[in-house]
Amino acid sequence: MLRLAHGSGHRPALDGVRGVAILLVLGQHAPTKPLADGFVGVTVFFCLSGFLITSILVRELDTGTIDVRAFYRRRVARLAPALLTVVAVTVVVLLIGRRDLGVGEILAPAGAATSYTTNLFDWTGHFFTTKDYFNYTWTLSVEEQFYLLWPFALLLGYRRNPRLFGVLVASLIAVTLTLDLYLGLSQAVWFDPHEYVGSDTNALPILAGALLAIALHRDWVPRTLRTLAPLAFLAVVLLPVVAYRNDTYRTSLVIVAGTVLTFVTLVGVVSRPQSRVASVMSTRPMRWLGERSYSIYLWNVLARITVLGALGHTLLGDVVWIAMFVVLAEASYRFVERPMRARLSRKPAAPAPALGGVGVST
Repeated sequence: MLRLAHGSGHRPALDGVRGVAILLVLGQHAPTKPLADGFVGVTVFFCLSGFLITSILVRELDTGTIDVRAFYRRRVARLAPALLTVVAVTVVVLLIGRRDLGVGEILAPAGAATSYTTNLFDWTGHFFTTKDYFNYTWTLSVEEQFYLLWPFALLLGYRRNPRLFGVLVASLIAVTLTLDLYLGLSQAVWFDPHEYVGSDTNALPILAGALLAIALHRDWVPRTLRTLAPLAFLAVVLLPVVAYRNDTYRTSLVIVAGTVLTFVTLVGVVSRPQSRVASVMSTRPMRWLGERSYSIYLWNVLARITVLGALGHTLLGDVVWIAMFVVLAEASYRFVERPMRARLSRKPAAPAPALGGVGVST
């Protein structure tokens, strides 16, 4: 039963889950910052991403193999156009408006953003080098570093022995969970950049989403998942509760809590598409937010810094900020993200037979 629900094609409710994630992030980024721990939304993004990407890849393996080049081409088409646009605009803004920064101080974090190495740049003592103009791109770095290896892991492990591979992923989840709990419970209360942006500390939600995708695809532990499914609505309600707390100095504990709640949410949304939580996630406003969440994520920070400079931490600042990033994100989504994704993700045409040789699949 669970497997059939899982394999039923596009699920609008998952766009709504993405919408929940961006709302949590925006709660932290707003000038008045109503959600101190809104960065739990990043954990929701990670878990959902691990689930969706792994679902696609294991279905490809069912038909033969993973077209790795096509996978990377889709990733570039999905992420690069909007990111490069925002980074270019931000560089221009900084060169004009931040005379206190040298050209190298601007281009270095911009280069890290476009090469998906912002989290590594932060680890080397450059956290918030240019305030937070580029720092939010650390989340893209964590994801892309993971997906640089994940298709090969599935090809080498999952294709040969799915059950053993599932045990391996579960073991990695146990390791990352232990690491997060250790960092969150044992060390002195202080902000640790590694804990916040580390690929290892943030691997937990991605791996959990990936394991859920495999478990549903293989119809593993159906009774356990059916037991969790009715708790999905409660899990969604608890996410903003976690975000409202102030555990900025215990970020790994927020990662753990967010992973558990997102995992339960995904189980409920995917396995019970007619449930109350799935219906809420499938509403037009939530789907609209989810579809534009990437553009909103990229543009809201530049809008926030601009508004803070003019209006400070005020409710009026919140209103102006929302208006700014909605306009910017909608324009980016319509005129950059969608058209460039369609163009770049097209499979190149095979060479004409008259030129000799046989076309190679790309």
